[in-house]
Amino acid sequence: MTFAIKEVLVAGDRIVVRGEVAGTPSGDLFGVPHSGKSFRIMAVDIQTIRDGRIAKTYHMENWLSAIGQLRAK
Repeated sequence: MTFAIKEVLVAGDRIVVRGEVAGTPSGDLFGVPHSGKSFRIMAVDIQTIRDGRIAKTYHMENWLSAIGQLRAK
């Protein structure tokens, strides 16, 4: 699996990172049988910085999209 940063936005004490997760499972993933198919999904991280450190993090990945890609015919 790889993670690529696609965009970084900074607004005050907030940093938003939009990334892409991609990979090809080597076995079953979330109940989807191994097929050799690959997937790409978006990930979003929102960080709040205080005193030069990460004070709060929100993270989201759309794994339902990956399952759909792996199940597609």
